[in-house]
Amino acid sequence: MEFVILSDADFETFAKGHPQGSFIQSMDLTRFQRARGQEVELFGVTRGGSLIAAGKLVYTSNRVGYKTADCAKGPLMDYSDPTVVSFVVEQLKKHAASKKAAELCISPNIRYIARDEEGAEHPEVEDNRPLLKELEGLGFKHQGFDMNFANINWMFIKQLNGIADSEELIMGMNYRTRKAIRKAEKNGVYLEQATLETLDEFYNALSTAGDEKGFTYREREYYEQLLRNTSDEFTKLMMAKINIPEYRASITERLDAESKTLAELKREVEETGSKKKANRVKVVQDLVDSYERSLKDIERFPDSVGVATVAAIHFACSGDELVCVIGGTVQDYIYFNGATSLYWGMMLHALNNGYSRYNFYGTFGIQGQDETGHGGYEFKKGFGGEVVQLVGDFVAPVNPLIFHGYRAVRKLAGAAQTVLGRLPLEKLPVVGKFRRNR
Repeated sequence: MEFVILSDADFETFAKGHPQGSFIQSMDLTRFQRARGQEVELFGVTRGGSLIAAGKLVYTSNRVGYKTADCAKGPLMDYSDPTVVSFVVEQLKKHAASKKAAELCISPNIRYIARDEEGAEHPEVEDNRPLLKELEGLGFKHQGFDMNFANINWMFIKQLNGIADSEELIMGMNYRTRKAIRKAEKNGVYLEQATLETLDEFYNALSTAGDEKGFTYREREYYEQLLRNTSDEFTKLMMAKINIPEYRASITERLDAESKTLAELKREVEETGSKKKANRVKVVQDLVDSYERSLKDIERFPDSVGVATVAAIHFACSGDELVCVIGGTVQDYIYFNGATSLYWGMMLHALNNGYSRYNFYGTFGIQGQDETGHGGYEFKKGFGGEVVQLVGDFVAPVNPLIFHGYRAVRKLAGAAQTVLGRLPLEKLPVVGKFRRNR
């Protein structure tokens, strides 16, 4: 086996066809990161002239010059072969050290243990727990199983293989989700992919939803650079929209039609006493009531609003997977089921364009309804799928002196800060007072 630096073309070919491939380990994201000035390197391992492993390393340095080499969602390789695993990670450690990094972080894109949609473990399906001990034997320390909001390690994924068409797809969802999808379609919610010209519409909706829901979103420039440096298929900044005047006119028209039908049915019941007609009256009355409620719900949106962007989500399409990276619904427009429309529309895109997995990505609150994020988890479950827990992050020192020295300093600084934080203000040194005030 031989460790090599890969060309863009060789890396792209390998990563696109690999079962562990992801948008993180993709050529599109590599181009984007380079455009942002990040130090990125593509590596591989060959055996007998054939590429058997590959990955992308991203180097970062903090303010004091401490350098990290990170292979997020990689390396891409056969983790069932201990010889390959040992060679790849040992070569990576040596290479990272030669680039003056102090530590190497890897996070294999494989499941820790198979789980169902409720999060219950199924080791009989897949069990990679022995990998943790194997990597620890190679000098890595596992970083734990807590929800990682930066390098996502808990997800909800729907497999699309074997689903023939849109009807079979929607019938695999629960009743509430199907109803929300059809209601949004009937009400005229439509999807639009943001361009550089319409980026402000996307970003305004995304940032509003982020501020309301409390999730972290990137600056506008980040999304602009994504559009400039990645393909239209890889980066899909999608918006769910509705034309308020058209929606109001449509509901009013349907209300008028059903009101006439209701009046006619009531007249016929009075004249004939028909039980069949009486039952029909109840159905039509429910429709009339529903349309009246709909008109009342949108009274706060005058026709001058025009077209409203009700939800915005960043999707990434790479290899065999379509990923919902981040996004949400603007609270004022939650009635229109914008996020549901976006999930459904992009699931159809995945089905029609050969993607075998639809990844809802970061999923939290799996263990119980009192946990943060449980509502989002329940929402995703409505579309069908399974909880996916990855093996997580592993860190190894490649320059032990700097690695352990840096951590010792951080630990001492943390202890000092804790002590200062417990002192009353009048007993703090001048520097301590300044920091607390800041």
